[in-house]
Amino acid sequence: MTDKSVKLFLLTSVSAMLVIFSACTEERKVIVPFIPVGDRVVLLEEFTGKGCTNCPKGSREIESLLTQFPNHLVAVSIHAGFFADPQTFNIGQYDLRTDEGEFLYSYMSPNLGYPSAVVDRTPVGGILQIGLSQWSSAIVSELEEEPSVELSLTRTYNETTREVTLMVDGIGKQTVTGEIRISVMLTESEIVDAQYDTEAGGLVSNYIHNHVLRDMITPAAGEPLFNDLSVGQTFNHAFSTILNQDWKADYMDMIVFVSVVNGDDFPVLQAASIKVIP
Repeated sequence: MTDKSVKLFLLTSVSAMLVIFSACTEERKVIVPFIPVGDRVVLLEEFTGKGCTNCPKGSREIESLLTQFPNHLVAVSIHAGFFADPQTFNIGQYDLRTDEGEFLYSYMSPNLGYPSAVVDRTPVGGILQIGLSQWSSAIVSELEEEPSVELSLTRTYNETTREVTLMVDGIGKQTVTGEIRISVMLTESEIVDAQYDTEAGGLVSNYIHNHVLRDMITPAAGEPLFNDLSVGQTFNHAFSTILNQDWKADYMDMIVFVSVVNGDDFPVLQAASIKVIP
């Protein structure tokens, strides 16, 4: 067989094999990305604690969800409850609990296990604090709804005094009946402290805690704005506070959300966030 014949034989064989393999390969599925309705932004409030060995799974899931729903999801990690109590789990150097966080832990009870989260303060199957496997579908469900409120945030920060001032402007996009409330949270990321982590093999001394609730400028259950909301109704509110010297302003965000209270129901109508330092 000549060199030319050998080359032709090899080329023909390779081509035939490619056809066979192509025939055996399943057709690739095209995943259509989820497109939210309008400018809806969903709030996820996670309950966690440094003593919770499974909670880092929740933290990693939050980062994945923030990537999956960019510009349509804001998250806060609230250290509260049994696994956040330093008297029970004396690890690390910081007590990441807040009075507001402990209130919210009870306000949105019961907690059926860690990690848990509340999505837009809307129950899933009658339960507010839901498990990790339900977070994504709950977010999608909320994003399918038109936003009832449009929010616009502006802020100023004085590096010398560490005073941050936030201006919130809003307009009604739908008619809503009930007491309208506004809440403002301060969160901090890149906090290095200990954390139990099953997937990492146990205690991690230099674990990075993100989206940690540090304080609330409003009352924990929200500050009343007015009763009922109509289409086109506008409102504005200014807030200011002095940041704790131990907090790193470069890694802090302000989370704002508007909710409506009707008896035992208090769903979030819209959320927004802005960095303390752009």
